[in-house]
Amino acid sequence: MDSLKRLLAENPRILEMRYREREAVCEPASIPFAVRLDGVGFGKRLRDFPPPRSRAVHNALVEVAKALASTHGADHAHVVSDEINLLFLRHTPYGGRTFKIISVLAAQASAELTVKLGRPLYFDGRVVKLRDHCDAATYLLFRARVGLNNYVIQEARRAGLVDERTPRIEEMLKKVEVADYELAWGTFLNKEAKYRAESDVCTALAPLCKVC
Repeated sequence: MDSLKRLLAENPRILEMRYREREAVCEPASIPFAVRLDGVGFGKRLRDFPPPRSRAVHNALVEVAKALASTHGADHAHVVSDEINLLFLRHTPYGGRTFKIISVLAAQASAELTVKLGRPLYFDGRVVKLRDHCDAATYLLFRARVGLNNYVIQEARRAGLVDERTPRIEEMLKKVEVADYELAWGTFLNKEAKYRAESDVCTALAPLCKVC
């Protein structure tokens, strides 16, 4: 599977260091940049949904991501686990005011998902600076790889395969059945495709950069 091979080719620790240092605090946000929205305490608030990830919750998050992207002009979006990432490549909402962007998008996501799932749910947010379109594609690869790692580890724990040492993901994938890869690494949305859902990593990122 090309998508799986491509994600496994990335080292999430290296990418974590690369993008962590680029999280904007108060500087004006200038394109290109990503807005990352993370669910707060979703594990407890959504514990009555099927583990490790619920298709119903994921579909609701995808609908929220579409609404955010279309409202604020994001070029791409990615949804995985309790996380929404929005890429702004050609348009900067709210004049690039970082705190405004973070607060409004996190508030909108919280309100819309609360309505869809019928319980209070909250997001925090951050802005991540990107260098160019290829860097934006690598950033989404990073978030998809983190999502895949976490999904496989949760499944391995449920199967009793993880003790004091967490095996490498390549080892766990030989023993863990991934029933739904879209839940594992997420759904991609592209403005040019009218935010139609795409689960193949290489196809989804091709408009940004040749990463596969």
